[in-house]
Amino acid sequence: MNQAELSAVLQHQRHLAEARSTEVSFQEALDDWDLHHALRWREERQREYLMLQREEIQRHKWIESEKARRDLGAQAVMDWIGTYAQSWRDWYEREHDDNRS
Repeated sequence: MNQAELSAVLQHQRHLAEARSTEVSFQEALDDWDLHHALRWREERQREYLMLQREEIQRHKWIESEKARRDLGAQAVMDWIGTYAQSWRDWYEREHDDNRS
């Protein structure tokens, strides 16, 4: 479980406790989250991740193509992957440790 999922489960735990007006164990919250929310949460997170990544790649492609005064196409995409993909993923995980549940 990554940090974002942990945060989502903890938020879900607080929500359940509030709704039930009683304490809810982490395991109970995790089980309920897995059963009712995890799939949708992961799909939405993946959709957002891919959309933002695609936007960043397109921005890089546009900038590099403008510098080269021609469309670099796949060359610019591969350049982004080799140069920026890992740091972008690290940034995404830090910045999008959201608490959706």
